[in-house]
Amino acid sequence: MEVLKEAQKKLSEGAPFDEELVEEVERAKNELIEVLKSANLEIIYVKNRNIRPPPPDLAENIVKVNEEIVKEIERAINVTGLSEKIVELRAEIAKGSSVETVEKLKAEFQVQKSLLLWM
Repeated sequence: MEVLKEAQKKLSEGAPFDEELVEEVERAKNELIEVLKSANLEIIYVKNRNIRPPPPDLAENIVKVNEEIVKEIERAINVTGLSEKIVELRAEIAKGSSVETVEKLKAEFQVQKSLLLWM
């Protein structure tokens, strides 16, 4: 998220594309895709857009609104405990826990994900 925020900030200030930043954003995008897949959310289509940046005043407003959206999403994830469940699930899988343990955690994750959808 931080990489995306930094890229957004630089672009809103009219900075040219930094190749390293573009690569970091691409890695962040791929990581986000994997997180969504692990949450059983299907990625239907990913589109690369080549658009001109908006005027600076509009860009500032967009950045502010996006920051608010990110904060709200993070708050919702934290309230439901999804982030802790993701970490716990990954740790159990990494240490080779039993299928029953992993399935139990997946079920708990699904319940918490459902709570998020109802918020």
